[in-house]
This record gives sequence, C-alpha cells and structure tokens, in this order.
Amino acid sequence: MPEVRLARRGTRGLVVLGVIALVTAGAAGRPAVPSGGAVHDQDAGFTPQRQGGIAGALLPEELQLWAYDAESGRYVVVEGDASAPYVANPRPLPAGAKVGFAEGWAAIPFSFSINQRVYALGAEHGFEVAYCDNEFDAEKAVGCAEQIASQGPAFVINSNWQSGAAPAVASIYDAAKIPAVSIDVVHPNQIFLGADNYTSGFIGGEAAGRKAEADGRCADVWILLGENPGEGEGANQRLAGFADGVQTVCGAVAPERIAREMFDAGTADQALTKATDWLTAHPDAGYVLSTSIDDARADGVAKALTQSGREGYAVGLGCDDIGVASTKASATEANHFLGCVAYYPERYPDYAISIAADLLEGKAVPQEVHLQHDFLDGASIGSVYP
Repeated sequence: MPEVRLARRGTRGLVVLGVIALVTAGAAGRPAVPSGGAVHDQDAGFTPQRQGGIAGALLPEELQLWAYDAESGRYVVVEGDASAPYVANPRPLPAGAKVGFAEGWAAIPFSFSINQRVYALGAEHGFEVAYCDNEFDAEKAVGCAEQIASQGPAFVINSNWQSGAAPAVASIYDAAKIPAVSIDVVHPNQIFLGADNYTSGFIGGEAAGRKAEADGRCADVWILLGENPGEGEGANQRLAGFADGVQTVCGAVAPERIAREMFDAGTADQALTKATDWLTAHPDAGYVLSTSIDDARADGVAKALTQSGREGYAVGLGCDDIGVASTKASATEANHFLGCVAYYPERYPDYAISIAADLLEGKAVPQEVHLQHDFLDGASIGSVYP
C-alpha cells in the first residue's frame, strides 16, 4: 500500500481523475450492477450483494487518488475525488523515456492484443520498449522484472498474472524506484489497471440468465465456475458476479447447484477435460450455465457441453480472438457458447500510457482504473469486431 501523504492541490499539478463508471447490465426493467448496496428484482426474488474492500475490485466510493513520489519510490495518497470516469489520453512521455513491458503471456490472443498496441503507441509517441514475456510463470515473472528494471525504464506496464509472485515482482521495481501499472492482478505499490471484475461477470451472468429464462429453464439451472485462486481475488470476483447475474434473472439457485472447479492451467484443453469430468459426475445437472476467468477456458466448457450432449451455455470473459471466433462460429444452440463480455485488451495500453504520462508529469490518478465492459453475442459482435 502507498504511504499516506496528503498533498495540496495546485502544488503538484494534480488533476482529479477516476474510474470508468460501472456499466448497467441488461435490458430495461433489470436492475443495474450493484455498487455496494443491494439491488433487487422483484420477479427474480434474489438480491445480489457486491462485496467491497477487495483490492483490484474496489467500489468507486472506496477509491483514492495516488501520485508517485520519485524520491521515495512510493505512491502517495492525495486529496480529491477518485470516483469520476478516467479518460485515457495517451501522449508523448518525457524525452528519452523508456517503457518497460512485462507481457502476461505472448502465446495467448488477449495478451498479444496488448502487445501489438504497446508497440504501436511506442512508434506513434516515440518511446522505446524494454520487453520481456512472463509466460504465465511466477519464476519467469521475477526474472523479467529484474531484466526490465536493469534497463532503466521511466515506467513499467506489468502483466504478471501469477498473484503469488506479485510481492517479489513489485519489490524489484520499488528498489529501482520505477512507477508501474499492473494489469488485471494486484501488485503492492502499483496502479491497478484492468477489468471491473465483478461487473464483467455480472453482465455475462445476466445474459446467461436471460437465455435460461427465454428457454423456460430457470428452474433447472446449475452454475459451473472455473476458478484459479492463483490469479488473485480480484479475478475471482468475475465468478461471483456471474453467479449473481444469473440469479438476478432466474432467482436464487440452491448452493449445491453452484459448483467451482479448478481451471489453473489457463487453457481450453484443461477446461474441456475438467468440465467433462464434472458433467459426468453430475448427470442431474439439467441446464448448466458457466464461465471462467477468460475466453479460452469458457470455450473449453462450451466444448464439453457440446461433446457431452448436455444442455446449457458458457459465457466468455474477454472477447479476445478465441471469444470472438467462438461467438461467430455457429449458432449458439450448436456450439453452446453464448457470447463474450468484451474487455477490449487492445485499449489497455492507451490507458497505461495515459497513466504513465500523468504520473511522470506529477499528476494523480486513481489507485485502480477499470475498463468498460459490454456483452457481445452473435448478433452484435460483428459491429465491434468485424
């Protein structure tokens, strides 16, 4: 956590910025995504309750403004409202500034979209990129941090997605007094940039619930969640949001019908195998609604439903190349992939470079910057991803 030091506005060139507002989830007549207090759908008979106090998934009213103190190498809290929308404004950094980019895992489409945009912004705004691929590996992430820090960047975009390595990774940049933003996994003394995790899951869950409602199957719903605690509690909120979204439409689902399975390899193949095993062990699961932390794992569940001849649908989170392809591939009833919640990975670098410019100019930014999300299905995805 940052040192608490209140700076006077005007003496450090501070601006009041904020976090992308929560997206309302669903059609007219449905409740908005909860932001702390509960909302209630009288028809569904379920009251979702979003949990506060979770780093990486803080509620708007919980956020603080942070500025970077180059002398101490720490973020400090400054006065101001951090709940207003943060507007990305990527622009040139101070002359000669180098940006470190520790990529999450170049082998997956979501990460590659971020990669392409980082380099495009570098060409556009004239900064050099100090690069290393973390490869979704904790040990490699520590090595990448050391490699990048040794090159003296002015700012780092850190995509270490192994939360267990976060303290070690952050300590390397702290020792070198390099400000950093961490993508989708919380790191000590770094600005969090990424999904509004609960909201994204809620949007997907509500879409799944509406499908069950349209099919007349709400009473038969089971919820299967593919989790991986190693990716952090913030990411876990995607699953909590999904379960709440389904139940907001369909009503409360009995606890024994809400299952969590470990999908820790981050691959569609593992999700396919584990979801198939779960379906085999639960022949009474009549109508399965499922998600996981990303599109690849959700796609694995969809394939398991298809191959097992079972009823239900998976919802992807991310809308990376896999999610887009699966959404476009065939009729939903054929491939059991309902659609995906867009995270727009190609936009992450615009926010990261905007944050870098603000901090290097002595301005303040919210401690967490969350992106906007939208649910895309076969009818709408072509308008966003032709």
